[in-house]
Amino acid sequence: MTDVPDVIALQIGLPGTQEMIIVLLIFVLFTVPIVVAAGLAIRYFRRSSDDETDERVAELEREVERLQHQQSSAESDDDERRDRSDDASRS
Repeated sequence: MTDVPDVIALQIGLPGTQEMIIVLLIFVLFTVPIVVAAGLAIRYFRRSSDDETDERVAELEREVERLQHQQSSAESDDDERRDRSDDASRS
């Protein structure tokens, strides 16, 4: 009669397969936390830069409105001056 062990080890027909599987498991156990930490860091820095970007965009929009208002005021002043000069030259 042959003795069959109660626990059958993982055996694939190549020598060193068990060792390679252990090396792979160790690699996975070390890389997963690093990848998760890197993902969280990237997410954190993108989120903080989004807040700064939103603030900067709002500031630039206010400046554009102010400049448009200045430009429209200057154009209306120029129009009034032209109208006055045209009226003065006609009379």
